[in-house]
Amino acid sequence: MAIEHRSTVDQIEIPRTGDVQVRFALEIVEGDKVHSRAWHRTTFVPGADIDQQMAFVNAHLALLGRAPVGQDDIERIKAQALAAWTPEVLARER
Repeated sequence: MAIEHRSTVDQIEIPRTGDVQVRFALEIVEGDKVHSRAWHRTTFVPGADIDQQMAFVNAHLALLGRAPVGQDDIERIKAQALAAWTPEVLARER
């Protein structure tokens, strides 16, 4: 069985500030056995350019020798941000 590197969204939290806090699981797996798991985190402030920030996250993961976060997970983050970033949240002064 081949060894696979995966980077996936493990957790999304949205506190009262409206920030979208994301924890990624960085795993090395072989079949159904996880050989290694580490965490990587980032926070998106209301109104952030998620695509741009995720490009930086994926570039950083590449420097660490890790797999990029897939588009499906990025779309999950965007959906959560869209729900959290109401006009009221976006209008708050930071």
